Amino acid sequence: MTKEKIAETVIAVVKDYCSNYHISGEINLHTTLIGENKLFDSMGLVNVIVDIETAFMEQDIDISLTSEKAMSGRISPFRSIESICNFIAKQLEAENK
Repeated sequence: MTKEKIAETVIAVVKDYCSNYHISGEINLHTTLIGENKLFDSMGLVNVIVDIETAFMEQDIDISLTSEKAMSGRISPFRSIESICNFIAKQLEAENK
């Protein structure tokens, strides 16, 4: 799966979640998910993470955004949409080796 397809899937999930919960804001690769100017509260982030995993599962792609590696990393993969996409791409690369 290409990085573009990963980004397309993640952005679609985030947009869908925001639409369902009436959350406004610009949604692109640089959208901040945690920290200052975040898009979601902690519960919203958890829900989006589950929705992203589900979206990939529906495409027969098994990823885990709640792995120990994701949760214990020095730099969180949940900082932005781009950082989540990069984390997913690295996971898929590792699986294909």
